[in-house]
Amino acid sequence: MSGLGRFLRLDDSLRFLSREECATLVERIRGFAQGGGKTEVDVTSWWSGELRWARNRVSLASDRRDISVHVSRTLPAMTGDGNVMTNQLDDVSLTAAVREAERWAHRRQHSRTDIVTSVPDFQYAKPAIWSDTSYGLTTEERGRIARALVDPAEAAGMLSAGYIEVRAQGTASTPAEKPLMYAQQTTGQCSMTVRDPEGRGSGWAGGSSYDWTRIDPEALARRALQKCLASRNPVTIEPGRYTVILEPQAVHELVVFVVAALNDRHAAENQPGPLNAGYDTALRLGRSKLGLKVVDERLTISHDPMDPALGVIPFGDDGWGPYPVDAVTWIDHGVLTDLSFGRAYAVRELTDNVPIAPRMAYRMSGGPTSVEEMIATTKRGLLVTRFSGVRPLNEGLFTGLTRDGLWLIENGKISKAVKNLRFTDSPWFLLNSLEQVGEPVPVFSPDAPAIVPPLKARDFSFTSLIDAI
Repeated sequence: MSGLGRFLRLDDSLRFLSREECATLVERIRGFAQGGGKTEVDVTSWWSGELRWARNRVSLASDRRDISVHVSRTLPAMTGDGNVMTNQLDDVSLTAAVREAERWAHRRQHSRTDIVTSVPDFQYAKPAIWSDTSYGLTTEERGRIARALVDPAEAAGMLSAGYIEVRAQGTASTPAEKPLMYAQQTTGQCSMTVRDPEGRGSGWAGGSSYDWTRIDPEALARRALQKCLASRNPVTIEPGRYTVILEPQAVHELVVFVVAALNDRHAAENQPGPLNAGYDTALRLGRSKLGLKVVDERLTISHDPMDPALGVIPFGDDGWGPYPVDAVTWIDHGVLTDLSFGRAYAVRELTDNVPIAPRMAYRMSGGPTSVEEMIATTKRGLLVTRFSGVRPLNEGLFTGLTRDGLWLIENGKISKAVKNLRFTDSPWFLLNSLEQVGEPVPVFSPDAPAIVPPLKARDFSFTSLIDAI
């Protein structure tokens, strides 16, 4: 076969669906509906190009693509809806999906009697979340980048493993009898771990952005190698409470759980947890801590789809219909000012029909202090690269492990690498025990971008030793 030995690719037009292709697909699907009522369609199509390596050798290179079509049918005089998903676009498969959605609508006709099903008109943001560079990063170019990252580690006698991915996605949502909403987005990520072949040290660095030009793979590789070399032959220290300097990645791996709590107003009002203010017996309702100070006053946590460093789809669908993703400030200078909620909560509790959409992408405010200044002002403490395996023990308490570089600070200088430790603490305690705050920077968070500062905090609790690099 003459094509052997050459890269074979599908035509670019097949990577994901354009606005026009989505609109045509939606009209086809609506044409298959029977019995009147409303038909809502959501379409997500994506392409991903990835490359993975381990022990300094490429282990995976692939280009993948897929499509998912979500069909929702609501029939006249019925309150329930039927929902079906398919990835087949031929007429037979789409007709079968619509028929199945209609059958489910009959079965669930009393399931939504307390929810208003009409979707109000709204405008959604148009953020810049597309990069031609990300979309154009070919298989060959990804291989050349990986080679440039591996070579320095291999020359130093270290072992490296890493991952490069670029992705493009088209997302369409069509509320019944409303104009089609559409957004296309690219994302890119690069992460790399370097380890001593004798298991004496480990370093990591990673970056992610919708725009590949904002990621510096060679700088990440240098950082991972430097951390590996500096973390070799760690000594043992006793667990206890330490002043900690958390690099931005470590901060994010704790604060992401804070953001998750900010995305659930119903839980904050009705379930035990750090944002619950107890039950008001006079009003007979649960109360959150809205309006109260919950973290250090230097901190603000917010989300804005037009933030050029975040890059998120500006609309979504929570099962009750599409919603806009607008700007929100959850915490303003330490005070809890807002909580996210879905459309069902809005209708039931607020006699409204528009949610403050839950979203995990966020920006956290910072301060003027560099990590070097934090180290210089620390008599004794620990510098943490990042955490892994973080999981909840209860509503506010978490545990996890330090990873890929942990160092003891003595008298304003890094004195030695130390073995990893398990922590058991609360991110809410951390954010109320701050001594210094640094400048926010993008961290590795491909699924939900985050802008996070380094933090210096007192009395962070490490509870046991971990005999692993």
